[in-house]
Amino acid sequence: MRITRLGGRLTARALSAVLLTVALTATGLLVASPPKARAFAEDVCYTPGAPPHSCAPLPFACPPSDAHDPICGARAFFRYGYTLRQPLGGRSLVHTDSTYIMARKIGFSLQDAYWIAAYSEATDLGTFRPRDMRGNPVPNAAALTTKDISGLVRTHFKTGGFLFHFLPTMRGPRSPLPNGLRPDVDDPRHEVMLTHIRRWAMEGPGSNAPLCTGGFTDRTARGDYATGTTCYGGPNPAPINGKYSLVDPIPIPFQNVTGRQVISDGVTSERFDAHVGPQSANARIGIYVHALGDRISHHECTDEGTIAPPAQGRRSFDIDLLQPDCDQGPHAVRHEYETGVDFHSLDPHDRTTEAALSMVYDELVNFARVRGVLNAEATTPAAKKSVVSDGLLPALERRNPEARIRAVTAVGCRLGVPAFPGSPRC
Repeated sequence: MRITRLGGRLTARALSAVLLTVALTATGLLVASPPKARAFAEDVCYTPGAPPHSCAPLPFACPPSDAHDPICGARAFFRYGYTLRQPLGGRSLVHTDSTYIMARKIGFSLQDAYWIAAYSEATDLGTFRPRDMRGNPVPNAAALTTKDISGLVRTHFKTGGFLFHFLPTMRGPRSPLPNGLRPDVDDPRHEVMLTHIRRWAMEGPGSNAPLCTGGFTDRTARGDYATGTTCYGGPNPAPINGKYSLVDPIPIPFQNVTGRQVISDGVTSERFDAHVGPQSANARIGIYVHALGDRISHHECTDEGTIAPPAQGRRSFDIDLLQPDCDQGPHAVRHEYETGVDFHSLDPHDRTTEAALSMVYDELVNFARVRGVLNAEATTPAAKKSVVSDGLLPALERRNPEARIRAVTAVGCRLGVPAFPGSPRC
């Protein structure tokens, strides 16, 4: 590895590369597997028979305004390595509890709001089973456990699951950067994967809208690769070649092929509704709002990324996420910014929790309107403010994980939403 020196001192990026390479080598991850891609990662982790603990709190010594601090990056990466070894895993209060509360207040039934949130979390974990405040499955956990959708999991590079969490944009190297804090969900030419998943979710069970690996369909008359009626290439799939940053300039290569998205072992996306069963409509929404949140969470990385579509002499889609802001150090630190910190202390581009909750709220409104369950009051600025700005955001700033769960639950209770399964009752 080349180390850059300025005035006899290591640059921050070079030091970060050294520290993270040592960390990865020490844990065996450098050779064994790619690092874990985590957006709005589980902030609440479980230990059998014990109160919930923080999966990866921001160290007190780490500044909230420098995601590229190399020491903090290495510490954050080590912390996430610890989290991944926890036997019971955890949950994200952003993807799960917050989504549940917003969906219910917007007009979805309690059951529908739960399943939207449960499948949002399952998009990270493969399956989701609710647990109580001592890490035990809730009494009716079997009935509240999602079907397996492990093909969409963030670490599953071979199935294309990684691209549900890191959603690159199709733009030229010299094109203006998109605004990933508020991505355009109606721009299929650039926001390929995001708009593709949205269309599939909006069309609902029984529709002809495909769910394709990487979001790539045959090119439409409008010139986009996201909204076609068939997955790109049909019986002659094209390669998807990608590179993602371990530590700049060290890439993690990944390869897929176009075609139907893998949902689970032996299940591809045309069988999604039959595989999931009665909750497939809610599952589609949960998967989409998860991907939307991750697009925002990872925007510093994916705004810089590019997709090159097939061109003369090249059949592949080429995805470039080998960018400094995709490095595992700043990646881990930015996830530690997402709960348990004062959001106002962060740089504006790192205030992803605020941006994601705001946009997920708006999109849940759109889905509720299509389903015919929208609470008209939920469309007012005052209603959104009471749920998001004055409710969930202050609650998510609590550093102590048990206090954070109780604060988020209390927001729902004040709004008339019963506690998420396993949380303290109202």
